[in-house]
Amino acid sequence: MTSNLKAICAAALAVAAMAPAAQAETTIKLGASVPLTGAGATWGQASEWACKRAAKEINEAGGVKMGEETAKFECVAYDNKYTAADGSKVAQTLINRDRVSYALVIGTGPAQALQSLSERAGVPIFTASWAASIKGEKTPLSFTLINTPLEVMPPMVDYVTKTHPEAKTVSLLFANDATGNETEPVSLDAWKSAGVEVLHSDRYERGTTDFQPIALRLASGDPDIIDLGSTPPADAGLIFKELANLGWTGIKTLPAAAAADGLKATGGAAVEGVYMALSIPLQGEDVPEKLAKLNEDHLRDLGEAASSTTLGVYDTVYAIKAGIEQVGANDPKQVAEVLGSLEFDSIYGGKAHFGGAEIYGVPRQIQVPVFVTQVVDDKLETRLRVDPPAK
Repeated sequence: MTSNLKAICAAALAVAAMAPAAQAETTIKLGASVPLTGAGATWGQASEWACKRAAKEINEAGGVKMGEETAKFECVAYDNKYTAADGSKVAQTLINRDRVSYALVIGTGPAQALQSLSERAGVPIFTASWAASIKGEKTPLSFTLINTPLEVMPPMVDYVTKTHPEAKTVSLLFANDATGNETEPVSLDAWKSAGVEVLHSDRYERGTTDFQPIALRLASGDPDIIDLGSTPPADAGLIFKELANLGWTGIKTLPAAAAADGLKATGGAAVEGVYMALSIPLQGEDVPEKLAKLNEDHLRDLGEAASSTTLGVYDTVYAIKAGIEQVGANDPKQVAEVLGSLEFDSIYGGKAHFGGAEIYGVPRQIQVPVFVTQVVDDKLETRLRVDPPAK
């Protein structure tokens, strides 16, 4: 080797030695325990889509800033089949195998199964469960990402009873599971407090395919109102169809319907006039441009409109980003702590936050608008909007 070549090589080695070592990109894993098959599949598929959509937007905009470091989000989803048994299997996978930093979960049974591991493992979970017991001082890492019966039942019942003062009786239906156990007492209290007599409060098993006997029980006594509680939209559509076949023509409510498409797909003309408390208006001048675009893409990819579940998951990913950036590191426990006092960008427009300490003991309930909507001529019309308390 010539002296000149030796000098060149030495210089190159020196430059290489001074260059900073390339750092592997940090990935923050978000897990999703959601129903991807069965009656709850509409909610689960929308949740997976929303998680990946928000993560993609954040990643393409530069990722999550953690001091000098930048991280990217990755979403992984598994089918909990909307049951506690399968939810338990998914929980084990997310916590013990995938070692996710944060988890999203649909369904009360699956949420409780995940929570039994996540609180000990230090993994914050964000659930669409309607169970009030999911969050509280004993479970500080558990949040709710959609409005629940305690937020939606009072305004919906108030609107329906004032709009239909002649309605004096109601029959109700709930799934025979953890969600039904938690939803039923809140619904009963709301109707009774409004002066409406409860004729029946019935249960049914998830997976039921013959709804005629259920419709017969609900229609007995000819109630003025039938409230299908936490029944998934696909099942609710079939029940309303059976009620129509029986000649029942009263007031129909489905507070848990996060979107109207699944309801209309199975119920057809029988769902005309149904009141809902989780569905979101997605058309009109008041809809933010970003929300309109998200809904357009949701329709293209999944064949149905976005729902409050979609928006709740989407907002949650942005909330986690805001929490990590506030802490300056991916420390899930610290992130959970700051989320109780932090505002974050919301797809509804403006800012959202977690509150509800006066009800649940800790600020773990997302604060977003409540909409009472109604199916009219195959479209969803807004009847009432109730904005949450300011932070």
